[in-house]
Amino acid sequence: MFDQGTSFCKQTDVGVPNGATTGWTNPSNTSADCAELGIFRGDLLVGLGDIPFHGEAITPTCDPALLSTPTVPNPANTYFNQLGCSIYHGVKTDAQHASTYVFVASGKGTLLYVRLDLFINQTVGAEAGSKLPGFGGTNYSAIPAGQQLTHATVSKDGQFVVATSNKKQQSVYACLNPLGDPGDPTKPINSTFAVPPAGTVQCMSVGNNNLAVDQATAFGPDNQPYFAGQHTAASTVNSFDVTPGGTSKSAWPNCIWQNNGSTSLADAFAHKRTNGCGNAQPNTAFPESQFGQPNALISHGSYMYSGPVSGSVVQIKMTVDPKSGLSQYSSRTYLTGIANVTGLGVTDDLGSLMVFTDPSIVGLPGQEVVTKLPLCEDLP
Repeated sequence: MFDQGTSFCKQTDVGVPNGATTGWTNPSNTSADCAELGIFRGDLLVGLGDIPFHGEAITPTCDPALLSTPTVPNPANTYFNQLGCSIYHGVKTDAQHASTYVFVASGKGTLLYVRLDLFINQTVGAEAGSKLPGFGGTNYSAIPAGQQLTHATVSKDGQFVVATSNKKQQSVYACLNPLGDPGDPTKPINSTFAVPPAGTVQCMSVGNNNLAVDQATAFGPDNQPYFAGQHTAASTVNSFDVTPGGTSKSAWPNCIWQNNGSTSLADAFAHKRTNGCGNAQPNTAFPESQFGQPNALISHGSYMYSGPVSGSVVQIKMTVDPKSGLSQYSSRTYLTGIANVTGLGVTDDLGSLMVFTDPSIVGLPGQEVVTKLPLCEDLP
């Protein structure tokens, strides 16, 4: 849980005797269950104790059966699997046993990651779940200092990390291969691969979110970035193109490099040819009448969930048209009668959607309420 009072901490399971999880408590921020974020000046760590704002996690896994060989490329291999197998040097690793990388925008406005490593001895009354904060990462210092970043999100395949600010600063910063370049999935993995220091990763501004205030940034199940916040003329959620996806030069991620004379994504980042994606556009699948001003936006499986400043939590199913590559949407209202949503989350073990709200409106300590809902992901 990200919390400004106790930093980034693993929750304590306060379950009942049969082992079911009914609730959690925050440990002290001096606990080994908390990750103290580093305070950076460029690549230099100058202290500890920074607090997190918004973040998102990815867990690269490895299925060696999908890897390409020196003579036979496997079209079923993906960037995600190539990355996981590069990290684990071709050893089969599932999500339960793999390390999880949490990308987070810190209170000092920098982008970094925290690695969560496997913890075996799980008991009721101790750590909730099976992973604990491990390595605290380094700052993605290729993003210029002073950008006041507050939101971080990672693409579903792990190829991009995107960071934005809610300080009326519209730049969308992206980092290419944030855990290292795993190479072409049609080629064998590099036997000497190692996750690089974040300060060596190439990052730049790729466009603008085009919002008065960006309240939430997230990659959707369609692997497209979405920006939510104080509303524009036609929508509360913006994306690169009104309907994102496809093969046009304005579509993500083509827009990063196909509008500025670059020959590839790597070439654009290497030469810092910035802002190829231009201004994000109002996505008409997120009308203000239904979505209000989203204060939270998350992705789970084939679905996204939007939480408002006031109004209703909305569930959106996303698919990709197999011919055009364009994103397709269906949605429904999921919860009404709430105000000031501060966060959303999914607990897969409980099959629940968790909605965090602050009835005090002004962020008073100890006032947050969590509403637990059944997780019904059955839209046609």
